Amino acid sequence: MTDPFQAAALDEYQKATAQLEPRKDPAAALQKSYTRYDTLIARAMEASPIKPACKAGCAFCCHYKVEARAHEILLIKDYMSKTWSEDKITAVLADLEANAAIIRALSPEQHLVTNIKCALLQNNQCSIYPVRPFRCRNFHSTDANACEQSHGDPGNMDIATGMIEDIAMLADAHTQGFEAAAEHTGRDNRVYDFSTALLEAFSDKSATKRHQRGKKTFQQAIEVIL
Repeated sequence: MTDPFQAAALDEYQKATAQLEPRKDPAAALQKSYTRYDTLIARAMEASPIKPACKAGCAFCCHYKVEARAHEILLIKDYMSKTWSEDKITAVLADLEANAAIIRALSPEQHLVTNIKCALLQNNQCSIYPVRPFRCRNFHSTDANACEQSHGDPGNMDIATGMIEDIAMLADAHTQGFEAAAEHTGRDNRVYDFSTALLEAFSDKSATKRHQRGKKTFQQAIEVIL
């Protein structure tokens, strides 16, 4: 009997590899992967006897440390450029600058236990929800009260917000499948701090060209060493 999590990872790897071959658009491949992900997780949620406590307007998790891959950052940049006004982008870039200044003064360990409101959180809603990165998609909780407690005491790592194990594993499997495909096809698969990388995506027009060539996409952003 095939392990469902291994099967999910392999299925996504095979589909993403075909869509990430050289000369194909990585943004389009990632969007298709997000669609497959959403379908996979929606079915799993429907079948699960345990349901998440997450709902619109609950945004405690949007103050957590966020990391993303270059292809995710570039898709977000494209989405903002195509759908937002210049004034809205300028305002968010100013918030990103403020967040980046805080983050650069923190060690990775300090960042992990420091609440920093995501610059893309507006009116307690994610303003780039359709293209939010896998890290954000994967997070969910079965206990909203615990999320609030964790937000109020970010240094307390003993507070368990609760996740639905099968859904969390499926989400990770799909994510790993896409990331393995990206690496296999020569894409930059480094992990970057979200705020500093998104800032650089807007400030350095060469970032997209470096990504297309399989080079290190972001030269100034904080690279996360796993």
